[in-house]
Amino acid sequence: MVGQQALNAYRRTEKQAEIHPVKLIHMLYERVLVHLDMAEKGIREKNAKLRGENLSKAIAIITELNASIKTEDNSEAAQFLRGLYSAILVELPKVSVSDDVQIVRQAAKYLNQLKQIWEQTAMQEIEQAEAKIKAPSAEVMSLGRKRESFDSVPEAAVSGVSVSI
Repeated sequence: MVGQQALNAYRRTEKQAEIHPVKLIHMLYERVLVHLDMAEKGIREKNAKLRGENLSKAIAIITELNASIKTEDNSEAAQFLRGLYSAILVELPKVSVSDDVQIVRQAAKYLNQLKQIWEQTAMQEIEQAEAKIKAPSAEVMSLGRKRESFDSVPEAAVSGVSVSI
């Protein structure tokens, strides 16, 4: 039983490792927006548990997004993202004390804009790359036509030797 659970955990981890990093970042953006929405719902309904659980999950995801920026990347975009994530990470914990829904909405607004930018840039690039991989190249197609031409040659026609390809 324990062996089977370990095997299942290994397979889940292996499957997660197959997710392209660009798609993983997109999934993080989608999930953090869900948690911020649920945290806002918790504030409106005066449900401290709902607010707190979702705020902590959102903070964890934003921390992961911040950590996903390569440390050696000192580009303007990387510095901007680090600054934005850091500012959000300073402000969001205040919500658990103040119940300030505006902080949650502002964080969600920024993260939604980043998600849209990500969809328009990185996700488009990965989809185009995947399409190239899935579409056979002209060279592969010509090999396929050569294969078909070999198949149409009768076996006996190849200098009296029986050949099957």
